[in-house]
Amino acid sequence: MTVLSLKEFLAQAYGEVRFAIKPYVPTGGVTLLYGKTRIGKSPLTWEMARCVAAGEPFFGYPVSKGRVLYLDLDTAPALVQQRLAIIETPPDNFYIDFPGVRNIFHATTQDHLKGLQTEVQPILVILNTLRKLYSGDEKDASLPSRIYSLLQGIFGPAGIVVVHHDRKSPTEKDASGDPDEAFSGHMAWLNDCQVGLHLVPAGGPVPGLLRLYHSKSQVSAQEKPLTLQLSQNGTHIADYSAQKATSVMQVYIQCPVEMPRSDKVKLISQQLSCSERTVWTYLSRLPESGTATIAER
Repeated sequence: MTVLSLKEFLAQAYGEVRFAIKPYVPTGGVTLLYGKTRIGKSPLTWEMARCVAAGEPFFGYPVSKGRVLYLDLDTAPALVQQRLAIIETPPDNFYIDFPGVRNIFHATTQDHLKGLQTEVQPILVILNTLRKLYSGDEKDASLPSRIYSLLQGIFGPAGIVVVHHDRKSPTEKDASGDPDEAFSGHMAWLNDCQVGLHLVPAGGPVPGLLRLYHSKSQVSAQEKPLTLQLSQNGTHIADYSAQKATSVMQVYIQCPVEMPRSDKVKLISQQLSCSERTVWTYLSRLPESGTATIAER
């Protein structure tokens, strides 16, 4: 390797960082998504997958449309099918596989993943959950870099999202979004990835309200936290703001009573420049009285 002067270095053409979801999922890199059990990590990854496959913005952030490979190592296929049935028009580019509990260090597992990579050629790969990929001690500091390197070697230019759990008893400091010691295992799980995303409860009176912290990034400036809302049945997650929720209800009230509800949702989505899934989530959160009758129209 030839050492470069600063002038020579600045003249090099290294190219820009590319993203499956900018700035959260760089292609060729690993994004660690972590949070408490049952907080909504799976619905969040389903939304990531849907947006990239359909070429739709992810909560306002640009995506590179392409094939998505979703590897669910944690949930029964029947349950995933039930939860994903809410997607009215499933994107053709969304592929899902249920490998079962695997060991990434075994040749059979690597061959299986390589076969999927060859068949699908995804731009985004999601693995849910990380703990089902190995049998070693998660506090082993060498384990994260070994697993991440294997995944990057198998999936090449794809952006890789791995899902991990917080500790079983997170501290109050962790709940604020601080990544220090927030997740189960060694800090190397966060240190060795390119991007960290921490999903935590937002607190307050609004049910299902969450915050997604951009806790680490080696490839871009860190974004401000996103405020999201999990639907009551836990099947999908959407952007949240009181102003947008109010706007949704205002437009909904103005729709003709005889208009099918799905058409109302499409109209609201177009007028407010938000996804139909976001509109559905706001409508599902209407109270049982007062303006709640709107939801039944």
